[in-house]
Amino acid sequence: MTQDKGLPAPIGVVYNTSMARADAALALAALYVESSRREAKVSGICVAGSGFDAAIFCDIVARFYTSSTRVPSSNAVLPIGFPSDPPVPPNPAMVETTISRKRADGQPQYTRTIQRVTDTAAPDALLRNAITFSAETVVVLSAPATWLVRAVGLAGARAQYQQHVKRVVVVEAGEADRDPAALKSLVAAIPVPVVLCGRDVGEALAVPRSRIESSFAWAPANPVADAIVAAGGTDVPLHDVAALFYALHPDSGCFTVTDGRLAVVPEKKTDCAAELVALATSKPASPPPRGGGLVKN
Repeated sequence: MTQDKGLPAPIGVVYNTSMARADAALALAALYVESSRREAKVSGICVAGSGFDAAIFCDIVARFYTSSTRVPSSNAVLPIGFPSDPPVPPNPAMVETTISRKRADGQPQYTRTIQRVTDTAAPDALLRNAITFSAETVVVLSAPATWLVRAVGLAGARAQYQQHVKRVVVVEAGEADRDPAALKSLVAAIPVPVVLCGRDVGEALAVPRSRIESSFAWAPANPVADAIVAAGGTDVPLHDVAALFYALHPDSGCFTVTDGRLAVVPEKKTDCAAELVALATSKPASPPPRGGGLVKN
């Protein structure tokens, strides 16, 4: 699909999430699939507005999706940002099954390196530093804006955002709205375009949960599939997946932006939902052969 040599570097992605909904787990999977295809680079993952288990889940997903695409190493996955300031919010029920799942021998099903809060990174520092890892970066906010606005307020951060960040996409599905003052301050302070992805976008692209579950048949155990099952519900609105896809592919033809608000092109709704599901449930691309060459899906 792509070549390692002679092509522009993939755009960096910073994902600030509460990881409390099924679509957030799907967006995380989609991000690592895009990364395996060299369509994106995971520059930083930061959890805000949820308990410590959400950070552990993000670490598990990162290691699961990168284990087949690079040499396993303690440095292969970037640290997860997580605030240690009390009070710590409740853990999302959706991630419990993934974290507690055991193999037949009684050992944990999934590899993780986050055992305690000290294994995570300070969220404001991570959100400031992560944008500098790529020449061009996009930020997807699906969490209270508390820590992102603090990151922009750090010394030199505003200039760095202006230099590196192409756009910030804010998911309005009950998470970013939990700190409305911070969100208002962020929109006023950040020196790059902000696109609001309203609840109507994800709901317009909702798909049956059974369709998503069946698409993960390529792995007998998958942490994202576990989370989808645990989340329950008949349909899964694709709030975060839509926001991530637009952030990376603004010219896909699936969306329009009017007065800073994202909307689904009505006649593209069915095809767009199918494309998002296919991306979020795909197996990561195989690593390129030694010495470079084509990456095959």
